[in-house]
Amino acid sequence: MPTPTRSTIRFASPIRGYAAIVLAALLFGLMPARSLFSQSLPQRANSSYRTDQLELQMWELINRDRADRSYSDETKGRAPALQWDDRLAAVARMHSEEMARNGFFSHEGADGTSPAQRVSMAGIKWRSTGENIANCSGVSEAESRFMNEPKFQQNHRWNILNVNYTHVGIGVARASDGSLYITQEFVQQR
Repeated sequence: MPTPTRSTIRFASPIRGYAAIVLAALLFGLMPARSLFSQSLPQRANSSYRTDQLELQMWELINRDRADRSYSDETKGRAPALQWDDRLAAVARMHSEEMARNGFFSHEGADGTSPAQRVSMAGIKWRSTGENIANCSGVSEAESRFMNEPKFQQNHRWNILNVNYTHVGIGVARASDGSLYITQEFVQQR
């Protein structure tokens, strides 16, 4: 699959402490308490609020594309929103973090594992699975590049619009040069 080009854009230091931000938003009335439970926010122990938000943004972009009527020739209008899966997100994050830390870009892990093997090792039972990866300056850029690929071919776009997939997990990691490594893990669960 084509490799998105790298960007040299630098980002400001990430905001620390998602819990503190949520608490402040609740205290000052910027976020209703019910919104905390309306979506499953990707979580990890040493993550930045900003990276978690990028994962959610990517999830929203994927589901927006799946619902877009202009793609109905590919989906036949049968591509429901993908459900978030924390286990898939953990697999995706580990792969993105490994690529960012070690400076490589591949579907194959440093240990030689394939995407399907990593998903299976996480204990996920699947009928079909797919992975998209990108290295670029932002999630909107990655999604745009994925969706600008040719129709009706097994590529990134095909994974996003695949009507058989039911769940997704997304992992975003920031490299030392400020670029983002993004992994999307898709499955049709058994």
